[in-house]
Amino acid sequence: MSEHDISEAGAFSGPAVKPGPRSPGAFGAWLEERRRPEERRFWRLFFFGLLGLVLLLSLLAPNHHPHFVVDAYPAFWPVFGLGVGLLMVFFVKKIVQPLIKRPEDYYGDL
Repeated sequence: MSEHDISEAGAFSGPAVKPGPRSPGAFGAWLEERRRPEERRFWRLFFFGLLGLVLLLSLLAPNHHPHFVVDAYPAFWPVFGLGVGLLMVFFVKKIVQPLIKRPEDYYGDL
């Protein structure tokens, strides 16, 4: 049988794929390799550095006409975005998760 099969109706069915877990692409495989505990410090510093770079770039970018008093402060929007993101994480972790969490054996023995 060839790599590509033709169904009974004559339509192209694509390459034959073995059932099983989806394999990540090249980028996904690269990210999985970088997920080791000893590399967490590197990634944490990398993303905080990226956040600092965005903050510095926002200071250099021309500011739009402020609609509110706080809009006039330099780097207001990056700080606001970080604060709202942290509040969302806290809200979901502490308030929403206990409401939707199920016991470990909720579905019984599968």
